[in-house]
Amino acid sequence: MPLPYSPLSAGRPTRRAVLGFTALTGGAFAAACSIGGAPAATDGAQGSAKAPATIVYWCNVGQADWDKVQAAATEYQKRVPGHKIEASNDAGSEADYGAKLITAFAGGAAPDVIWTTTRRIIPFQSAGGLTDLTPLYSRSKIRTDQYYPLAIEEQSVNGKLYGINQGWGVGVLGINRTLFEKAGVALKPDFDKTWTHGEFLDMLKRVAKLDPQGNLETWGVDYSETWPLWWDFGTDFLDKEKKRCIINQTPAGSQALQFWHDLTHVHRVQPRRTGGDRPGGVNMFNTGRQALSGNAGPFVLAQWSALDFPADIVLRPIGPKPRFHRWYTDAYTMWSASKVKDAAWEFMAFAGTEGMKAVEEAGGRSIPGYRPVAETVFLERKTLNINKQRWLDAAREAKQQPLVKPWDEMNTIVSRQRNDLLDQKISPRDAAGNIEREVNALLALS
Repeated sequence: MPLPYSPLSAGRPTRRAVLGFTALTGGAFAAACSIGGAPAATDGAQGSAKAPATIVYWCNVGQADWDKVQAAATEYQKRVPGHKIEASNDAGSEADYGAKLITAFAGGAAPDVIWTTTRRIIPFQSAGGLTDLTPLYSRSKIRTDQYYPLAIEEQSVNGKLYGINQGWGVGVLGINRTLFEKAGVALKPDFDKTWTHGEFLDMLKRVAKLDPQGNLETWGVDYSETWPLWWDFGTDFLDKEKKRCIINQTPAGSQALQFWHDLTHVHRVQPRRTGGDRPGGVNMFNTGRQALSGNAGPFVLAQWSALDFPADIVLRPIGPKPRFHRWYTDAYTMWSASKVKDAAWEFMAFAGTEGMKAVEEAGGRSIPGYRPVAETVFLERKTLNINKQRWLDAAREAKQQPLVKPWDEMNTIVSRQRNDLLDQKISPRDAAGNIEREVNALLALS
């Protein structure tokens, strides 16, 4: 949602007024147990910034997720009562949140600590809104090798580190085992470690069903992951310098789009974008009418708690070229003009290490970014019958999204061309050419 003021016409507002301050709430959490062998997060947990400070902290998640993510701030406030955390959550869209922060940077009214997806780090840094955390890492006890390498890379711009990882995920598939069993498909242990596009299609054709009108009443898959399809066919979306789109430089770009098209219109295992394939207001996976869900990130753990069939997660099938899973990261960042940087860093350092245990105790939202927590507390906490190890397996063959400053505009181009393709208005080759031309024009202006 837009800001309720104009910083140019209304003077400089308080940071509390920009987003609509909501006091940090939530029950107290037990002091997190220590992790064997892991160093202390930072001196911040003991309050090394002696002067009391008020730390303004903004987040951008749904309300149910906020109830979990804020547990780190609640625990920190208990441990360091000398500092006060003024925490707000904006449950609106990521794009609107990003625009709001860009305006807040310009108006001098941004929060000290900013939770964000790492898709926003490049535009926030370009706007001069973020603090280079590299010196703060260096003087703390936190080591970057305690995080996943792709997370560190996503939080860095031109060799400077602007974030501390809060959580991450990889794009694996959700699976309704009952639908496959009823269709006579035997799911061998670890079948997904080696299955191919051909096996994927064969299995889905045995599950998907059309009604007498030709509508897809049982879906095989809604293959919603964008970037991995190009990787499956052997092309990156952007060149190594992220200056040009290259998907139309080889046949791979249009081959990937052809596969996407054929899932819907040739194999009839994926729903059409509109019409009778999509009954209004029905979540086809949650109601047991969809065999595979396209993006089963860790957020599904809470969503699947009421399912009346056994669900699990599986790796993506292997395409003509080596398989990669899409990697995505959330991070805490710091405003470049914060007046309480030492205190803000101490809070961030706690939230990005030991504080993740409090988030897990509250139910968890994503896979903890701090490896000692991800590979013990998260993995050992039983949630339904989900094989959580699969997320860690997928991380070993994960790849970054093509992060650039005009992220939203680039996605808009891809979505529009993809929709025209799935509506059969253009061919896969034309879609690939249009995407490359339009994205290159966009990047030339950024």
